[in-house]
Amino acid sequence: MAYIHTVPEPDAKGPLADLYRRFGNPDGTVDQVLKVHSLNPDSLEAHCALYTQSMHRPSPVSRAEREIVGVTVSRINRCAYCLEHHAAGLERLLPDSRKPLAEPLKAGDESALTPRERAMTAYAKKLTQAPATITEADIEPLRDAGLTDREILDVAQAAAYFAYANRIVLGLGAALEPRHAIGQWPETDK
Repeated sequence: MAYIHTVPEPDAKGPLADLYRRFGNPDGTVDQVLKVHSLNPDSLEAHCALYTQSMHRPSPVSRAEREIVGVTVSRINRCAYCLEHHAAGLERLLPDSRKPLAEPLKAGDESALTPRERAMTAYAKKLTQAPATITEADIEPLRDAGLTDREILDVAQAAAYFAYANRIVLGLGAALEPRHAIGQWPETDK
């Protein structure tokens, strides 16, 4: 249970019920990271919009690469909720030959990452741990790994989204669901 009151799915009315249907799981449940916003449906909708833009909208950075960034940031922030959800999402997105990457990455083992992915995680780590120290020099390794400026923007946005989401989860006590389910993918992903 969260540290604050949340509205259970059967009690949701009006706009909240609509958002629960839109962003909930196929079985009608709503992930705790979303349910902690239930007292303010506008906040829930804004969170989902940021998540969708950062992680699901078309981008030259693949969804798997964005999940790698999310797993990295969540591990650094010690957010078990996001770490479990997004490592499972990463595993689901990876081709069979790379599926074993997710579990070691959760533990901080980046040895199976490509040079491009390593550049992304190095940047995400610094942005997470010491954002005020980022300089233009921190962008060069990303460019050297072949990332365009658009891709660099999308990596920064994915890392920043997880900084936000981790703090919502940790700050409000969103509990990891016992079934470790990934939630429903947003409509824009279909």
